[in-house]
Amino acid sequence: MDNYCEQIVTKKKTPAEITKTLAAVLGALLGVAACMFFSIYKGIIFLSIFAAGFLWLGIWVISNMNIEYEYIVTNNEMDIDKIIGKRKRKRMITVDLSKSDDIGRYPPESDIEAETTVHATSGLAKNAHYLLVKHKEYGKVKVIFNPNEKLREAIALEIPKSLSAKLNNNVK
Repeated sequence: MDNYCEQIVTKKKTPAEITKTLAAVLGALLGVAACMFFSIYKGIIFLSIFAAGFLWLGIWVISNMNIEYEYIVTNNEMDIDKIIGKRKRKRMITVDLSKSDDIGRYPPESDIEAETTVHATSGLAKNAHYLLVKHKEYGKVKVIFNPNEKLREAIALEIPKSLSAKLNNNVK
């Protein structure tokens, strides 16, 4: 029987990201206002095209700050995609769950060393987990993510049995 599960997690905005969004809105509005002022009062009509450009640029920058992560478990593989602005998808990593070395709540009690770390989390510590897995291209990889119960069950079917028991004990 095939094992398939997917989950989308929205990244929460940090105060710095909120500030950048406000700056983008303010910059776009100032650009539009300046172009329209000169277009109307100085008779430079083509500046209204620049106003539309400032408006489009502001919308584009703001939408690029909306980030989601999609976790897809298909049999023994887990794919993690980064979705930017609900229009651009980028594959971050694909891991073989059968090659997992460790799994548990994040942050772990002991600092786990890894050659590569993939942060695909909502930004909240609540329900954050880590998965330590061997990857043929990146070496020892630590994946930090926020799986829901359904995804944890799908992962538990594919990881080694000793880790499956650890995952179930950490959740309770």
